[in-house]
Amino acid sequence: MRILKYLLICLFAVAAFVEVDGQNTIKIGKPVALFTKGDNNIAEFRIPSMITTEKGTVIAVCDARVDRGGDVPNNIDLVMRKLGKGSKTWTPLKRIVNFAGKHGAADPCLLQDRQTGRIFLFYAFCPGRNNVTEGPNRERRHLMVQYVYSDDEGESWSNPIHVDYALREDNWQSIWSAPGRGVQLKDGKLVVPCTINKDTKVMATILVYSDDHGKTWDKIEVAENINEPQMVELSNGDWMINARNQMEYRYCRAITISNDGGNSWSKPKGDLNLPDPNCQGSIIQHVFKINNKKKDLLILSNNNSKKGRKNISLSLSDDHGKTWKYKKQVYGGPSAYSCLTILPNGNIGLLYECGEKSPYEGIKYVEIELAN
Repeated sequence: MRILKYLLICLFAVAAFVEVDGQNTIKIGKPVALFTKGDNNIAEFRIPSMITTEKGTVIAVCDARVDRGGDVPNNIDLVMRKLGKGSKTWTPLKRIVNFAGKHGAADPCLLQDRQTGRIFLFYAFCPGRNNVTEGPNRERRHLMVQYVYSDDEGESWSNPIHVDYALREDNWQSIWSAPGRGVQLKDGKLVVPCTINKDTKVMATILVYSDDHGKTWDKIEVAENINEPQMVELSNGDWMINARNQMEYRYCRAITISNDGGNSWSKPKGDLNLPDPNCQGSIIQHVFKINNKKKDLLILSNNNSKKGRKNISLSLSDDHGKTWKYKKQVYGGPSAYSCLTILPNGNIGLLYECGEKSPYEGIKYVEIELAN
């Protein structure tokens, strides 16, 4: 009866707590509005990215779509707010990438090198041409991957650095960072998940990586028909990509795995246990203590819905993503992109787009407790 009870809770997400292994619960804190449409005269905030630094600073970055909503080409800056370790107060909004005119910097992806402390912020750079807007004309846009970096916990940032000259191939129209976060592997390799457009029509996933702390960058091609990937390194050394699904059946998350350091990848497949309305998601690995024993959890945030961007939820797996036994609804209304991080106190931070009538009314932050 206990098992049945908790399965029903997971399926319908109606209770305040969800049991994990019969011992632990998930508690959702009070959401904080970090970026709200109209603040600082910004027409729209979108595309959250977030990390916790080695010193315990939580950095939240997103698109600030200055003049109007919509993707690039558009006048888009990247803005940041920070939460210091032990603090309850977020810093005021600060522009950290702001090109002149109508040029755009979009789809932020944060990453820190644990050894050097350097924080990288990758993004898609798009030249102005603000007359090319949504719809079929978007195929004419050209996106390039750039980054800025900070060596002082995000207080100051470098000038933009362009990295795709040595990466781009002849049939690639665009290359850009996958929104969310990158990952540093156990061997120190820095990995930035990216998307490419081949000949304007075919989307594919690649990984941009560095083995020398960001001095040089190379690429690993993964698979076509999946995009906006996020990656984790499993405890057994496998690399797992969880991505937006552009395959024939689109309404679930797409998964591909490499067990040889990225040299080869399994054929991408849809995970029907992870419904998704063809949107971005975030995945992280969390080593969680249960009865003083360490347990590896994969934590996914996405819109747990086959139709419509809504119902931002957490899914948890304790078997390397083979099954996702535990689910928890965070917000049942309109929602879209999200990003996860592990906080200094061991709780989970979630940054997510949401609103009352539209997912794009603002971006909120919530702290989530996995408590004994």
